[in-house]
Amino acid sequence: MQWHMPIGYKVVDGKITICEEQRKIVEQIFTDYDSGVAAGRIAQNLKGRKICNAKGKVSWTHAFIGRILENPSYLGTEYYPQLIGEELFERVQRRREKVRAELGRADHRSGRDERILFGGVIWCAECGAVCSHIQPSHKKERGGTAKWKCKSYVIGRAKNCRNSFITDGQAKQVCVEAINAVIRNKGLLRVQRQEEKVSPQYRVLERNLQRMKEEQERTETDLMKLLYERAEERYRTLEVRDGEFRTEEVKNILAGKKELETFDENLYRKIIARIWVHGGNMAEVELINGSRVTAGYKD
Repeated sequence: MQWHMPIGYKVVDGKITICEEQRKIVEQIFTDYDSGVAAGRIAQNLKGRKICNAKGKVSWTHAFIGRILENPSYLGTEYYPQLIGEELFERVQRRREKVRAELGRADHRSGRDERILFGGVIWCAECGAVCSHIQPSHKKERGGTAKWKCKSYVIGRAKNCRNSFITDGQAKQVCVEAINAVIRNKGLLRVQRQEEKVSPQYRVLERNLQRMKEEQERTETDLMKLLYERAEERYRTLEVRDGEFRTEEVKNILAGKKELETFDENLYRKIIARIWVHGGNMAEVELINGSRVTAGYKD
């Protein structure tokens, strides 16, 4: 299992939290770029100051800086606490697009806003895989509409999941319908209490860790690697048990709101955690308190 923790975060007691030392690095990257410093120059500056990246190496490139600048996790997600403010993040994205346009690369970035908006949020309810934003590939499809397809839909030449696809517009329809349903009926925010569960993979890692602790010929590096893997798996499968607090938070956010006529990005970011796509033009919208609201969408 690989460790994919973005720079700026760390795991403490099985929970992803902000690493204060790395927070300063990420904030500096965003503020430097926002003030006009090129990504390549930022990378050179970090190397010149002997600053380590997330892997503990003094290795920075303009491409790596670019991935940091476009990572929506820094806005806060179901798993990651917010590290960068929305206004700064959006200014940086606009500058990224302006630079691409000046370099003649803008034509290759269609759907970028939606990739950032829904990335990591749309999931397949049939196989449980996260969905990717796929542009039309064949000549007869080019100029068509990009769709979110689950990552296990096609592996090689085999179709492993036959679930429906969903477009950016349909995802927005689903969000509007779900939010309006909750505005009309706050009873949809009910959350069932569940016992904390762990995955089979977590149990395997726990046994391996215990065995490693008993062995004499173990290294600290191996032990720390296994501890990180266990923490990652634990947090991935942890049942969030603050449903009541989150329910009140959603109620307060929606208090006095009228039903939406169009997609509201601000409300979406505040109260929607995931969108589970089913077949038959149906989806379930999972709110931040864990409750799910069924919503349909049109072709």
